[in-house]
Amino acid sequence: MAAATSYDSIEELLEARADESVHLECSRETVDRAVRFVHERYARRRCAFYLITDRGFDRETVRSYLKFFSRLAGGVVSADDVLTHFGLSPAARTPVKKLNPEQRALMNFARMSLFEPEVVFCERPLADITPATRGIVTAWMGTVVDDGGILITAGEPLREALLMPGTAFYEEDGRLFEAQTAVGEDDEGEYAGDEVRVFKLPARVDGATLLLDPREVDFVESVNRQNFASVRGELYPVTLTLDELEVELERFGFFRCHRSYIVNVQKVAKVERFTRNSFNLTLADARATQVPLAKGRAEAMRERYGWR
Repeated sequence: MAAATSYDSIEELLEARADESVHLECSRETVDRAVRFVHERYARRRCAFYLITDRGFDRETVRSYLKFFSRLAGGVVSADDVLTHFGLSPAARTPVKKLNPEQRALMNFARMSLFEPEVVFCERPLADITPATRGIVTAWMGTVVDDGGILITAGEPLREALLMPGTAFYEEDGRLFEAQTAVGEDDEGEYAGDEVRVFKLPARVDGATLLLDPREVDFVESVNRQNFASVRGELYPVTLTLDELEVELERFGFFRCHRSYIVNVQKVAKVERFTRNSFNLTLADARATQVPLAKGRAEAMRERYGWR
C-alpha cells in the first residue's frame, strides 16, 4: 500500500489542491485557518460560506432574509426559487429566530445558492441535516462540483468527508493526511468453497470481548487507524484488519465498497450517484446511514450483484 499524501499545514494543503474539492476532518482551529485562507485565495471568484456561527437575522422571516441576499447577488435567482428548491416554502413566513436547526441549515444552503458560487466553503454541512432532506443538500453540492466549482468542507467526521465529491483528509498531530480510497485487485477476498465455517466478529468493549454475529453488522469502517463494526448505530472496536475481515465476511454478503469500508449488502437500501464520479450507499437503518462507494468499486458492485 502506497503511503498516504500528507501536508504540514492546512494552508499548504489548500494551496496544493487549489483547483480541487477537498473535505477535512479537522480541529476548530484548522477550520478557522481554512476559512481565512479561502477568503484570501479566492478573493476574485464568486464564493459562498456557511459556518456554524451563521444563524441569520432573528427579526427577519425566511423569505425576507433570502430576498435581501437575492438582491445582493443581483437577483438572477429569486428567493421564491430557492425556497421551493430547498423545501422551505412552508417556513417562508417563519421568523428566523424560530427555525429549528435543520431549517436554519437549509436556509443557509439556500442563501449560498443565490450567488451561483464558484467556490463553496461549508463547516459541518451535514451536522443538522436529517435523512429526509439530506438528498436536497448533497444534490446541490454535487451540482456545484459538476458545474466546475470547488467545494470545501471542514469539521465533519471522516465518514461524512468521504461521502463528499472530492478528496477527504484527516488531521493528526497537526498534519493533514489523505484518506486513501482505492482498492487494488490484490485486495479482493475469495471464498473458495461451500464448507461450513463458523465466524464471529470479535469486538472489545470495557475489557470484555463481544462476539458479533456478522448478520447483525451494518458495515465495518476504518477511521484514524482503528477499525469499527457498526451494529444498530453503535460502533464497536475490532482488532482484525479490513483485509482479514473482507475475506471472512464476503460469504455473509459483505462487499469492500471502499478502502475504508466493508458493507453488509443485505442492509443496503439505495445506491445513489452523488456527482458524475462519486456514489453513496444508503442503508436501511433508522438513520438512513450513508457509506461511500468508491468510483473504482461501483462497477464491480454492479457486476457482482447484477444491478443495472
